[in-house]
Amino acid sequence: MRRRYSREQWLGWIAEQASSGLTIARFCESIGVPENSFYRWRAKLAGEPTGRPGAAATSTDHHGDFVPLSIIGSTSVEIDLPCGAVVRVPTDDAMIRQVLTVLMESDRGDQRPGDSVC
Repeated sequence: MRRRYSREQWLGWIAEQASSGLTIARFCESIGVPENSFYRWRAKLAGEPTGRPGAAATSTDHHGDFVPLSIIGSTSVEIDLPCGAVVRVPTDDAMIRQVLTVLMESDRGDQRPGDSVC
């Protein structure tokens, strides 16, 4: 039987993993939860001000398909996809634009048959 955990429990685990020094895979193994559930909850809670410990709050005032983005002292950007996958992109403007273009095209169904983001 699958066990359901509360929002607060997931918030705690996400914060704990971030400060533990463990990979997500090892952390999930240590607490006995599926890795894909961790990614799904992390993405789900990412929009909440307290959902991602240590991360800056982002505006929910969307303009078109984009949200504001600030990169401060980082060598890569993480893009959490709704399916739970995480895409890591170097902080190179051209590379970020290229990845976002591909993701947006796949979201609109513009990809070729057999192509899939998730």
